[in-house]
Amino acid sequence: MEMLSAALQAHECMEVNRCGQDGLSFTTSEERQRQEDARRYSAMWVFISSMVGLLIAVMENETRWSADSKGKSSQDLSTALKGIVVGSTFVTFFFLYQYYDAAISLRRLTGVRLGSGVSMSSLRGAGLFYQCLLEIAMHLPQPVPGLDTTLSVYNKGVGRNSVYDMDSILCVAMFVRMAYLPRFYGEVLSDLRSDAAQAISRLNAVVFDNTFVVKYVLANSLNCVVLLTALLIILFAYMLMVFERPIDSGTLGNFANCVWLIIITMTTVGYGDEFPITVLGRCVAVMASLAAVVMLAISVNLVVSKLTLSRSEAKVMEVIDTISLRDDLREAAAVVVQRWTRAYSSYMRQSRSGGGKGGKEKSGPAIKSAMRMNIDLRAAVLSDVELLECITVFQDISESYFSQRLENDVPELLGNLNSRLYHQENRIQSLHMMTQDIDRLATRLCQLQGAQ
Repeated sequence: MEMLSAALQAHECMEVNRCGQDGLSFTTSEERQRQEDARRYSAMWVFISSMVGLLIAVMENETRWSADSKGKSSQDLSTALKGIVVGSTFVTFFFLYQYYDAAISLRRLTGVRLGSGVSMSSLRGAGLFYQCLLEIAMHLPQPVPGLDTTLSVYNKGVGRNSVYDMDSILCVAMFVRMAYLPRFYGEVLSDLRSDAAQAISRLNAVVFDNTFVVKYVLANSLNCVVLLTALLIILFAYMLMVFERPIDSGTLGNFANCVWLIIITMTTVGYGDEFPITVLGRCVAVMASLAAVVMLAISVNLVVSKLTLSRSEAKVMEVIDTISLRDDLREAAAVVVQRWTRAYSSYMRQSRSGGGKGGKEKSGPAIKSAMRMNIDLRAAVLSDVELLECITVFQDISESYFSQRLENDVPELLGNLNSRLYHQENRIQSLHMMTQDIDRLATRLCQLQGAQ
């Protein structure tokens, strides 16, 4: 609560300040909101243009492979698609410039002195230079018109080379653009970049970057984890198909078989009916295995957290269990009483009959002392196995009921006791303060009387 109040106070102080831009007077909050909207808009279009370029590159790769396998030429269509991919990259760079311009402006509003525009000095001052450099490098791998070279990789397992088109390798390398997913979720789809979240993160010295967004999503959203797992399966399957089909024109040249192999690999089943034979295909299988270990651990953690009962739910379950145990205890007690009554009645009938040897009855009723009757009754009870089993069940349920009541009541009793002790200590302190005040007043009164 203290951090939240401090964040709100900081936000109120920012609204009081004034800044001038383009001859107009804006409040800092209005300017910040304008730059936040610009950054969110730019982040959205950077992601969209990057994904469009990736999808067109995949389309170009599949079109070229299909035409080559059929002995047809697709040079014109392939060149046109490559041109669209390059154009989408330029569009991405434009919105990337707008994004960093808004990010630098937001950093400038916090009091950091930065140069105007997007330059190396302003990026370094804002701490965004290496991030910007990395994002530019992420967009460089792409199919380029006129680049029709091949890459040969020797496969020791099969003893021959696998030849890949450079366009296929560059298309697979474009999958690094999926790294924009955390930013797209954090800045466009959610409120993780709000003013309050930013202020609280600064108060706690937390760097609010893509790594933090990934941690937040993977630790709180099971749906996002399932979606990310499905996306990884599709990506790894396509990469495996691209690397395997130049040398294996059979099963792994089909995308569905590659999806099957990746799923079996990531779930650690491993039937062995399908397996990669190229070096790059095996590297993809290894990456899928490592990704599966991480995703499995995250999924288990999320499932456990989702199934963990809250405090109110645990309290309800405790009450339900207590009621169930109480009903079982009553039923077991009724069964014990019933069995005891049957055993006692059977013993009394046998004692009254008093049958003698040879089938002849005694002349008079058998009279026994009270002590002897108790001994015989105890022996009869101990010989009744069903009665002993019922008594054992009753004892077990009684002990469970007592233990559960003890577990439920002791914390509550301790809490009440601590609360009473706390109030008692406060009362003693207040009485002590009142005593000190009375002593000071008495001392003052004595001083006044002495002065008179």
